[in-house]
Amino acid sequence: MRKKIGLRAALMASAAVCAFSVRAIAQETPPATSSTPSSATRASSAPKSHRMPVMHKISYRCDGGAEVVVYLRERNARVTFQEKSYAMKQVESGSGTKYSNGAIVWWSKGDEGFLEDDTKPEQPVKMAENCKLVRATGAGRAEGSGVVSGTVAYRERMAMPENAVLTMQLQDVSNSDAPPEVIAEQRFTFAGHQVPLPFELHYEAAKIDPAHTYALTAKIAVAGQVMFLNTTTYDVITHGNPTKVDMSVRMVEGQTDGVKQ
Repeated sequence: MRKKIGLRAALMASAAVCAFSVRAIAQETPPATSSTPSSATRASSAPKSHRMPVMHKISYRCDGGAEVVVYLRERNARVTFQEKSYAMKQVESGSGTKYSNGAIVWWSKGDEGFLEDDTKPEQPVKMAENCKLVRATGAGRAEGSGVVSGTVAYRERMAMPENAVLTMQLQDVSNSDAPPEVIAEQRFTFAGHQVPLPFELHYEAAKIDPAHTYALTAKIAVAGQVMFLNTTTYDVITHGNPTKVDMSVRMVEGQTDGVKQ
């Protein structure tokens, strides 16, 4: 009898130990999850896509054989001259495109430009004059960089917010049976500026075929919402067309309620 009682007590103690171990393991083991995260999890954990604006390198040859190299990204410029580099921002100008760091100024218009020291505004000093865009021709096509410039404006009396973006494209529109081929694209943030907004769109001259037809497109968007775009065709570069145009864009239908910021 005593042996049975002892055996029963031992079995009960062993069962209690096993139950305690199972509870401990359950507490330490995290709940199982699906190997495929939910759409909500993917949306929150997936990195956001931030498209870095393209930097364009443009070289100029100036009087005396001096060379000025300009690196452009939206409204920012880095100008190198005689082994020195100047970080600049686009500023208001009467004509052409002007960049400044408060002392040194790079001013370009079409294929030409000059570099100036405006430390003393009453006595500006030209650092590089009569600068011409570097081009070399061969086999019917140009090499190096090309540029089309001008302004974009609209007739509506409304201001764009600072985060408004003007997107310019140079397209090959020679084949009417196929979508246009984008030769170059550049984006300009308004950053407090208003229309008419000046632009310079740089492209690889080697991509231009003299027998093809090219056109500019412009659109203005705010937070991804397209507000204005051009409805008129602006042919440029080839077949005697200009490299400077003043473009007009029209408000997209349904956007008359104003800008959503």
